[in-house]
Amino acid sequence: MTRAERLAEFHRSLERATAEPEFLDRFYKSFMAISPKIQRVFEGTDMARLKRKLKSSLHVMTLAVDDAPGADDYMRFLGKTHRRLNLDPAHFDLWKGSLLKTAAECDPEFDDRTQAIWAEVIGNGIELMRAGMASRSSRSASE
Repeated sequence: MTRAERLAEFHRSLERATAEPEFLDRFYKSFMAISPKIQRVFEGTDMARLKRKLKSSLHVMTLAVDDAPGADDYMRFLGKTHRRLNLDPAHFDLWKGSLLKTAAECDPEFDDRTQAIWAEVIGNGIELMRAGMASRSSRSASE
């Protein structure tokens, strides 16, 4: 399967999963149940706004895998913003696990191949975010 085919399959799966009205709520419920520290990060957060941002970020992750201009910089920027939340980079693995679990629950066609594609796309985005977290510069690499 080519990269373009994997990205197309990711998009189809993402559309099926997010067609489930409870997808984002289920994801955040699963993720926040992991630890009190994660729960505290979300206290006082406008969850409707956060859910919109997450949905957009999932699409940007596919652009990053596809080498779209600016997508890598945006994902690194997200890493920098998450650094301010005092999250451990390991929390991204927990986030990924919750996201894949929720996708499997909400996409009726989710199978092992689909899971591998989600893991690839989300894993790439996470690595870019980790790079942003590790960066001490307040500017993006393109500035």
